[in-house]
Amino acid sequence: MKKPGYKRFVLLTLLALMPVMGYVGLYLALDPFRVVHPYRGVSVEPGDVVERIPNKRYVAIEGLKFYNARCRYDSFIFGSSLSSNFTAAAWKRHLPAGASVYHFTAGAEPLEGIRDELRYLFDHGYQVSHALLVMDEEMFSRPTRYDEMPYVPHYDVSPEVTWLDFQRVHFNAFRDPEILLHSLMPTRGNERLIEEGKMQPVPSGGRDELANEDSSAGLDSLILEDPDAYYGQMQWLVDMVPQPNPMPLAIGEKAAALLQEIAGLLRSHRVDYVVIVPPRFRTQALQLPDHALLCEIMGRNNVFDYSGDSVLVHDLHSYYDGIHILTHRCSELIDRCYAERELLESFPIMNETSRH
Repeated sequence: MKKPGYKRFVLLTLLALMPVMGYVGLYLALDPFRVVHPYRGVSVEPGDVVERIPNKRYVAIEGLKFYNARCRYDSFIFGSSLSSNFTAAAWKRHLPAGASVYHFTAGAEPLEGIRDELRYLFDHGYQVSHALLVMDEEMFSRPTRYDEMPYVPHYDVSPEVTWLDFQRVHFNAFRDPEILLHSLMPTRGNERLIEEGKMQPVPSGGRDELANEDSSAGLDSLILEDPDAYYGQMQWLVDMVPQPNPMPLAIGEKAAALLQEIAGLLRSHRVDYVVIVPPRFRTQALQLPDHALLCEIMGRNNVFDYSGDSVLVHDLHSYYDGIHILTHRCSELIDRCYAERELLESFPIMNETSRH
């Protein structure tokens, strides 16, 4: 026999859940971050002010699955946003004719992310002949993932993230009233969302969906044509003083273990790979113990550490913001990397540390 008040308890519970259920229904129907409905191969459309899919890790995997039948990718670029301007076009100059390049790039990409992406490629039968890995001090010092939007990894890639985990992170972001308003009225509040870092603007130079690359051509042209106008709005960067002390050691036990896994995956599958460590504006180079350990794990002839480049470190006009390097400078670093690699292969007794 049912206890008195049972129906009333159920009714009150349902009433209490109605707002949550309604919000979940809105999330599923509106799909504010484009991670619920099937991916259709487009993350930026004409007229967009902000990116439709802020989670770059989701775009990278869904784009790979969507376009691979057409492009048959066999060469891959890995890295954080610092890798963005190490473009497929610049790298292809050093690859065999017919190479097809896909770019895994996402803000704050950790070593764990690169390892998981490589595992995904090999486990799903992708051909991986060449790899360009852009690594930096932040990646070494914080080698594991973030679990918030837009950084949470794709549930098909990370063994520790389920579909439900992934959607919960995005749903929690959707609870922000400004995001809800933007979802209902996409033309309202875009500038504010961009200023607050809640959404990203559409790339100035457009987007190559096949290579999974955003273009910074518009910013490049502005900086090259009128650098005073560009940097005049960034006085904090102009006035930035060099760091007086060497940065702390970055490669700890966790980072070293992940690097070992990455190197093991690449070698066991006979991938031809290079590692580039880019510089940052007025920032100290990797310490020699970190550099030596990176070379020991990844292979001395595969690591090209430009974090201490005496010209680029102090050349303001090579950066968008003190961290991200202009596209033409990244192309030059790729060219230097392969020229130095050819020298090392021709003269194996050269002292590798002379490049640091």
